[in-house]
Amino acid sequence: MEIGMLSILQNAHDGLSDPEMLRKETEIALLAEEVGMDFLMLPEHHFNPNYSMMPDNLQWLAYLAGKTNRIKLGAGAIILPWHENPTRVAERISLLQVLLGERFLLGFGRGLAREEYRAFGIDMATSRERFDEAAEIILDILETGVAEYDTKFFKQSRTTVTPKPEFGYRDRGFFSVAMTPDSAMAAANIGGTMMTFVQLPWDQHNAAIEAWRARFEELHPTKPPGAPVVADFTYCHEDPAVAEKVAREYLAKYYLSVIRHYDFDGSHWSDTNGYQAYEVSAATIRESGLEAACETFADRQIWGTPEQIVEKWTRRYEMSGELRPVMAMSYAGMPFDMVADSLRLIGEKVAPELRKLGGKTLAAA
Repeated sequence: MEIGMLSILQNAHDGLSDPEMLRKETEIALLAEEVGMDFLMLPEHHFNPNYSMMPDNLQWLAYLAGKTNRIKLGAGAIILPWHENPTRVAERISLLQVLLGERFLLGFGRGLAREEYRAFGIDMATSRERFDEAAEIILDILETGVAEYDTKFFKQSRTTVTPKPEFGYRDRGFFSVAMTPDSAMAAANIGGTMMTFVQLPWDQHNAAIEAWRARFEELHPTKPPGAPVVADFTYCHEDPAVAEKVAREYLAKYYLSVIRHYDFDGSHWSDTNGYQAYEVSAATIRESGLEAACETFADRQIWGTPEQIVEKWTRRYEMSGELRPVMAMSYAGMPFDMVADSLRLIGEKVAPELRKLGGKTLAAA
């Protein structure tokens, strides 16, 4: 089992400028390698620093490539519908291969916030088609080094991509974010290993993983599906009372930012093509209220003492098989010294125990 960290890059710190926050988060990212984490992932988000500020995760990964030696570095994920030219995305991935080789982890996503879609002038209702087309195009370019396509949303006359990709990802493996049954099937269709963020009871996540795995094995019988990447918001402390108090305080603040950024309690989901599955969660938030929604979110994350965290992950592993944990450690303005202490404890006492649960690692994806 490989253990990773997810950098959210959220500026909820009082009096801290955006550049200062990014520099502090970079220190935490470098600490992840120091404490022995296996991989680090960066999201893609725009226009809202109070939620997440990473408009170009590939650029930031290029910087980290020169600052690290061992840790794998991943895009978690490139939001394909927001990029109008798949060839340009493939070029940038190919360039990162030169810097990182097999340390680079490739991940795709569809995006969820309608404010980000509005700002880019892209119809959110077209996101599934855009994602499906762009994913296949980029994967093809990285296999062949040649770009040529004419689809509903993307067109490119024949051209050669340089630097020529050193390897492709169809056999090597890559991630695809899946938060709904539709996205889980889309991940399987393109041959992607499922990546998900925990928000539901684990039995529901497990059902989605099983459905994704079954579809993947049906469509790609000679290719291993890989261990699903599972993202939690984590806090670790030796004192269980402190761990719970801190976790609940900052997870409540974080989930409020999630609800606001994605308009999770909005009434638009049932009318937005491709996103109707979110109406169930939105209705629950509207009915239960924000405080209850934040409390429920905190209950579903993995936090606690090192022993409690290992126990919770063990229960998931026993139900779902091989998983790949990726832990968000810095969020909602948590002081950076607390983040660093928590991360060191994860590296020292949690990661070694989790690795014993499964010996199989995923090739750079």
